[in-house]
Amino acid sequence: MPTNCGTIAGCGDTRRGRWTARTTAGCLTSGIHNLNAIRWDKPDKSFRDSLKPLKRVTWPISGNKTEKNYTYDALADWCFAAADEMPNVTGFDLDDFFIARGKSVTVQTATGPMPSCPTRFPYEQLVELRKRLSMYPRPLELRVVTYDELLDNRENPGDLKPSLDLVDAITYWTWKAKNIPGIPTHLAKLRKLAPGKPIYLGIYLWDFGSHKEMPLEMMEMQLKFALDGWKDGTLEGFVFLCSSICNRQYPAVLAARKWISEHGHLRRGQ
Repeated sequence: MPTNCGTIAGCGDTRRGRWTARTTAGCLTSGIHNLNAIRWDKPDKSFRDSLKPLKRVTWPISGNKTEKNYTYDALADWCFAAADEMPNVTGFDLDDFFIARGKSVTVQTATGPMPSCPTRFPYEQLVELRKRLSMYPRPLELRVVTYDELLDNRENPGDLKPSLDLVDAITYWTWKAKNIPGIPTHLAKLRKLAPGKPIYLGIYLWDFGSHKEMPLEMMEMQLKFALDGWKDGTLEGFVFLCSSICNRQYPAVLAARKWISEHGHLRRGQ
């Protein structure tokens, strides 16, 4: 993984107290120094301090009904306070932000009313967040998560555009391993919706959509798409998920670790 591009998404079981060790250690033992911390429970200072060895950290700011049910109102002030405290915080993630099967709503954008995919918090609050980020003393990236199934399930995928226009970057994931061969096609669709936006490729270490190990051939395919896209400039970087299994002896995990060790030093043009 090229040095300035790779990240691990850490998502562990906070209730069992295993999250900290898996997160920081998971990053560093994988040869990665960046973390998307995917949790919604406003972690305490001891956890935040454990992330000091990392170069870049991002927090989720969108909330999640299936976890702690935190809302934007509950998370926003905490996220900005964490950025004040931690100089290695580089942005916020809108994780699971789009409600894929919800009906379009009409929102008022800077260019007039537009249909919009429903989201975890209202479009008006996303506009407010965008303004707040513009006034922050240092740049903080706002990144939104997208999936292949999101693009496939929308009757009008163009209704993603109002929200995509307000973020700095996009992370794209393929939920089921069997659909990994379709990554180039889906990325092309996404680029049409958000031309010029940096796109990070999400790389699953486990086939979460099918509840089983990631097949080795599918992991190798993900890694090839990732490196080719990074080299030709169509991808900004990659996010590996997740830190809680990165020390398991699964063939796909071992292949990813080997790939990171072989390519982690590269910079574009090499």
